Amino acid sequence: MIQSLKLLQVNTLQLEQLLRTELEMNPVLETSETQELEQESPEKAEKTEEPAADETPKEEQEIEVKEDPIDWEEYLEDGFDAGGRMSEDEGRSDDDRFEPTAVYQQSLTEFLETQLFEKKIEGHLRLVVQYLISSLDADGYLRTPIEQIVEQTKVSAFEIEEALNLIRNMEPAGVGACTLQECLSIQLKKRGFGDTLAARIVRDAWELFEKMRIPEIARTFGVELREVQGALDIIKTLNPKPGYQVTADRPAVIVPDLIVEKVDGEFLVMLNDRSVPSLHINKGYARMIRRGSTAKADVKKYVREKLNGAAWLIRAIEQRKQTMLKVMYAIIEKQPEFFEKGPPNLSPLKLQDVADIISMHISTVSRVTSNKYVQTPHGIFELKYFFTEGLSQDADGGNDVSTERIKNRIRELVAEENATRPLSDQRLADILSRESLKVARRTVAKYREQLKILPTRLRLKYE
Repeated sequence: MIQSLKLLQVNTLQLEQLLRTELEMNPVLETSETQELEQESPEKAEKTEEPAADETPKEEQEIEVKEDPIDWEEYLEDGFDAGGRMSEDEGRSDDDRFEPTAVYQQSLTEFLETQLFEKKIEGHLRLVVQYLISSLDADGYLRTPIEQIVEQTKVSAFEIEEALNLIRNMEPAGVGACTLQECLSIQLKKRGFGDTLAARIVRDAWELFEKMRIPEIARTFGVELREVQGALDIIKTLNPKPGYQVTADRPAVIVPDLIVEKVDGEFLVMLNDRSVPSLHINKGYARMIRRGSTAKADVKKYVREKLNGAAWLIRAIEQRKQTMLKVMYAIIEKQPEFFEKGPPNLSPLKLQDVADIISMHISTVSRVTSNKYVQTPHGIFELKYFFTEGLSQDADGGNDVSTERIKNRIRELVAEENATRPLSDQRLADILSRESLKVARRTVAKYREQLKILPTRLRLKYE
């Protein structure tokens, strides 16, 4: 049971790693590839079929077989296939079976030290630069106060500033800054905007810039609103986390665990487990516990334990497959409009609703939907995405609408708005109400913040 629950919770990539570990630990398990190789070399398989040659009394053999709760003869005939694999997997090349692994990625420290190596800098100053490079955080900032560095290293503040200037002349632009204001100023200077309105706003009107007080900024510098807007557009192109350009993780490749396709008017669900090894029992080991085997008693006991473990693993994999398919079909049953029309048509759904359909405990559904993805005709989605709260549209609490559907509509309305006249939260609420989505202004504000959409005044642009 513990093994079954563990397998339910892992995704396809984790299952692949887990099974490959089991293959290393359990000698009676083998993959389809291994089995094919053994079939190609029957002489070798025959020689290694029974490693022990001592005779065991017939009475002991019969007792040992009776103790075995598994019908190994039946399993051997069936080939111990773990099942659940896509039919087109047969004949697939190894190149199609395995996902590419991540390659080595240079760190920010290594990237900067490579540039330092190419510069002609005297020994002592080079050591200071190296120390400061190692003190930068992943975003490229020096968060430690210079006074503290002086105290720790006994190096003068002048030398530290000199070393920092060397770092700030390196790539990526903005690295080595102590504050965001300093980071943006460095980038503007490097890009040739050092004497522009954008640079003056960052240097001399930082507090107004932080609060986006555009009219006050215009009055401060005696310029028109559209000029301030143009300067802000330049600032928006800067990178507030320059180190992230080097240390940012490569976009995670999401491998869907399930695939939903519409065939002949019906939605079909398949497991995307082509990279998962298909497990079998080594026939040589299975023969060792048959009647008439000449293997020693302790060898038989060891093999039987491994065979039992392998059988339970195979059964757990099959159970995982069936449970995942049941859950996915139940989600399709409860979300028909989504699969027909797309994300805007998501309906409220709870884990308990699916648990009731498949007659399983809610914790089982939670494990199945945890950290797993499904490929649909409308894109790849996490299984948890389909479980959303409902917002009641009637006084009696009926006719619920998914909160995700409301959020999607708010996102669409903001994307389509006139930037010179952005929609207020109340205006958004009024539009949603006309579309039969009754939402209070405060609720719109909450959803807008969850979507990380700026408030009206910060979205306003001046022509």
